[in-house]
Amino acid sequence: MENNSDKFQSMRLKITGMHCANCAKNLQTALSKRDGVIDAAVDITTESADIKWDPKAVTLAEIADTVSDTGFSVFTLEKKMHIGGMHCAGCAKRAKTGLEGINGVIFADINITDNSGFIKVAPSYSDLEDEERYYADLEDKIAAALSKYGFEYIGDDGEAVSAADVGDAGEGDACGVGCAVGDKSDDAEEGGKKKITGIFHRILQKK
Repeated sequence: MENNSDKFQSMRLKITGMHCANCAKNLQTALSKRDGVIDAAVDITTESADIKWDPKAVTLAEIADTVSDTGFSVFTLEKKMHIGGMHCAGCAKRAKTGLEGINGVIFADINITDNSGFIKVAPSYSDLEDEERYYADLEDKIAAALSKYGFEYIGDDGEAVSAADVGDAGEGDACGVGCAVGDKSDDAEEGGKKKITGIFHRILQKK
């Protein structure tokens, strides 16, 4: 029989909101029934879920949605960052694709109005044992993911940066995808000047 183990992804997730064995049983049943999930085991004592899934059939974000639909939450971290080199909606789309490709990211968004990016990431259970190392590794992954698409990770949102640092350009310049710099995309997020803390912080998603 062909070994398909390398085609699957697996991860132990921290789960919040479980209070008893029935909670764990209900979540395990829901996850096991999810299309694309190969195996699921939920442990109430460690408040964790070991999940193996086929990435071609289901995403980690969709698995997190299943957890939420069952009444619980996947433990996540949030980060907002400055990104250099973006000038238009096409740039934003490529940067978003890069961030979404980072292992563990379940949501990514780009705000072209202030050259920022935002991610929500689900760390593996073991990563929580050494958070300092995890944060450093994640920043390296963010930098590599953005660099792959021609952009630069400048730093956390809380760090002061100049317009030149984030790739501000004058009228008439053009970006790598052929769009005029300075054009504002209609789908750009409103309230771009509103700042969110740039440091990592734990959040417990509401039901």
